[in-house]
Amino acid sequence: MAAPQFPASYVNTAVERALADLAEAPGEETLAALLDAAQRGGLVLDITGSDARDPRVRTVASTDGRPVLPLFTSMEQLEIAVGQALAAQSAGRQASGGRGGDGAQGGDSAQGADGAQGAAVQAVIVPARQALELIGSDDFVAVQFNPGQAAQVIARSHVELALHGGTDS
Repeated sequence: MAAPQFPASYVNTAVERALADLAEAPGEETLAALLDAAQRGGLVLDITGSDARDPRVRTVASTDGRPVLPLFTSMEQLEIAVGQALAAQSAGRQASGGRGGDGAQGGDSAQGADGAQGAAVQAVIVPARQALELIGSDDFVAVQFNPGQAAQVIARSHVELALHGGTDS
């Protein structure tokens, strides 16, 4: 069976609704609903700065510097995150009186955490479960849905339980 193809305009509305529900009423039930929704449809991975022959998923860092896997419900959400990162980088440069500041998390003529300078936003939309399974590919401590707007960070332990059919309760 061929992998599903997602148009660039794809939006995982089920995950967006589940994110809104979790923000409105945090709890085990809404978290479980989010993780269930996040295994269906597609999710967007930021591969900005990658070589087409060897795409690399860009990551973000937790407050203590550990890697977090960012997943987006749409290209628009990725572009929002990149725009906010660019604005923060620009503000950092202005505050420091020139070049420098913290790296952006992606984008147009920005330097990201992985050193991609001047790269246009690049992304791939993959089956959602495949995207979630990337949590096991590195020392990720969490998944962050839609960094840059109404972001939700979900601990690795919750993601792994959902992927392997377990629950926290």
